[in-house]
Amino acid sequence: MDPAVLPILACPRCRAEAPFKNLRMPRCASCGLEPVSHNANVIDLIDVSVGEPTVASTEQRLMESELVARIYDRFWRPAFVRMLAGKGAGAAVGGLSGELFIHKHGLSLDDRPGPWLDLSCGPGAFARALAAAAPGALVVGLDISRAMLDVAAQRTGGYTNVVLVRADAHALPFVDGAFGGVNNAGALHAYDDPEVVFREVRRVLRPGGLYVGSTFAEAPSLFGRLAARAAGIRRFDPGELRAWLGRIGFADYEDVRLGGALVFRVRRP
Repeated sequence: MDPAVLPILACPRCRAEAPFKNLRMPRCASCGLEPVSHNANVIDLIDVSVGEPTVASTEQRLMESELVARIYDRFWRPAFVRMLAGKGAGAAVGGLSGELFIHKHGLSLDDRPGPWLDLSCGPGAFARALAAAAPGALVVGLDISRAMLDVAAQRTGGYTNVVLVRADAHALPFVDGAFGGVNNAGALHAYDDPEVVFREVRRVLRPGGLYVGSTFAEAPSLFGRLAARAAGIRRFDPGELRAWLGRIGFADYEDVRLGGALVFRVRRP
């Protein structure tokens, strides 16, 4: 693992900055917390003293499945997006190439320094793409699902600039202003409290940093609406999303529509 991640980490228990000196056997120098990881290639920053995070929705439970994690990029995600956002969005994420292109260019990787955070990274498709596009910069892939991170660890093994972290998007274990950009592809609809996540993203971005995310905007069919309701999936009106992000302190909102989904970008002033 790239030791460049050490200065930007924060203890999930006491919030001490840069608390770990050793990635293989991390121990907080302030409160003594010793993260226990199920995978040697993942830094697990869930504070087990307060218990594992609650899995509330059907989709969240499915994301903990080893089978879903293995078929996610190639089969599960494209079918899921097509069902909930229509053929236009499904075509764009088929093989992820179209959506990856939008996200990478939205982050302006060539014009600004990292590090980069791939928030809710799943099995690592976007983390790999960011690492390949910015080989000199640290890319941190964060997810709460052990199953997803196990697959991501296998698939990102060839990238020395990728570090995988297990943590909750509602309480990011990083110092303020740690990242030049945050990528958040296809997970916003599943968060328990999006506003808390938005505020955490803004906190860990340095001034001028970019936040690029994708989510569902509208249901193309009755079946899509019923499926979203059954899975506990939240949809976002683009106008409300723009106003929401503006109230939190982001600027320069813009978006690209992909059928019933959208990719948006904002900047921390």
